[in-house]
Amino acid sequence: MKMKKIFILIALFAFVGTGCKYFKKKPKVDPVAIQKAKEDSIKRAQELEAEQVRLALEQARQDSLAKVQEYESKFRFHVIIGSFKVPSNATNWEQEVRGMGYNGTKILHAKNGFDLVSIAAYDTYSKAFNEIERINADKEEPIELWIYENI
Repeated sequence: MKMKKIFILIALFAFVGTGCKYFKKKPKVDPVAIQKAKEDSIKRAQELEAEQVRLALEQARQDSLAKVQEYESKFRFHVIIGSFKVPSNATNWEQEVRGMGYNGTKILHAKNGFDLVSIAAYDTYSKAFNEIERINADKEEPIELWIYENI
C-alpha cells in the first residue's frame, strides 16, 4: 500500500510539474506594439486603397483614349475651314467659326506643321463632300472648304 501511495504521488507530481497549461505563465502583452501593429495595418490598407484608385483612374484614362482613337479612326474625313501655321491664329479662327454657328469645331495638327480648323468629321469622303455642298448651296459666294483625311 505504501508503494501504491508513493507511485500515485510521483505520478501526480509528474503530471503537475511537466507542463499543465493552467500553470504556464502567460506572455505579457505590449500595448505599444499592439498599437503600432494596428497603425501599420491601417497604413497598408490606405496604401492599397490609394493604389486601387490610381489603377482605376489609369484604366479610365486608357478607356477614354481608346474611345477617342476609335472615333477618330472612324470619322477621319474632316471638312476644313482654315489652315494656319501659327497656332494662336487657328485658335482665334476656331472661336470665330463657332460664333458662326459651327459648334463641332476642332483643331487638327497636320503632319506638315499646320493647324487645321475642322467644322465637321465624317466616316466617308462622300458624306464630307455632301456637307460642303449643303453648306454652300444657298451662298452667293461659297465658303472655301476642303476635305482632309486624318490618317
